[in-house]
Amino acid sequence: MSERNTRDYRNTLDYIESGFRACWRNTMDLVEASKTLMEKDLHAPALSLSVLAVEELAKLRAIDGLLYARPDDHKTQAFKKAGKSHSAKLMMFETIPLFLGNLATADPRYGREERFEKTLVITIENLRRDGNEVMAKLEKDAFLRLDELKQAGFYVTAEEGAFVAPRDSVDRGLAEMVYRLAWRATTTLDFLLKGGNLERYMTNAREIRAALSETEHQELERLGNELFRDFFGPDH
Repeated sequence: MSERNTRDYRNTLDYIESGFRACWRNTMDLVEASKTLMEKDLHAPALSLSVLAVEELAKLRAIDGLLYARPDDHKTQAFKKAGKSHSAKLMMFETIPLFLGNLATADPRYGREERFEKTLVITIENLRRDGNEVMAKLEKDAFLRLDELKQAGFYVTAEEGAFVAPRDSVDRGLAEMVYRLAWRATTTLDFLLKGGNLERYMTNAREIRAALSETEHQELERLGNELFRDFFGPDH
């Protein structure tokens, strides 16, 4: 009998879980801080913190990719890019609804309680709506422009003939839109991870690691990539 070809994983599950917990906590802190600034009429730095929360959510998405990653595969490369590039994280944020939908499967109510299913559908649809609202406002390269706006919320800009403070250069309506997007995504994440769901999610990953061979991993990844391209198109 031939030896089972198991995968050489890049990271331990304990390491990955620690990343989940750290980003989860920090995202909640950033959104709460952004809310406090908005309430004090400090909308410019509030927008900047909201963008940082969006980036942390995308980083969490990249950490999730490490669950079954080899040291040399595209998921490892995506994680490295997310650690160095603001643009990479903001582009990755586009897939957050899919990530949240995947997290939901760890909840014992998933597929069993109609109320939970309806709440999840409504929440994800609201998240998509909030994201589309921001994209429509910013138009081309919408999420990538958030990095530029983050800088504008923190620093005075030099325009021809004058310097402009962030509170005057950042649109309050846009700040509210970005805050709402960050709040919606973060509270949805919190809803899906609390109550022992993160532990269940990691237990499921542990069982999959124990059960699948390298060949089976590759076949599932091939099918997953096909579905992803069908959903988002060949350019993603």
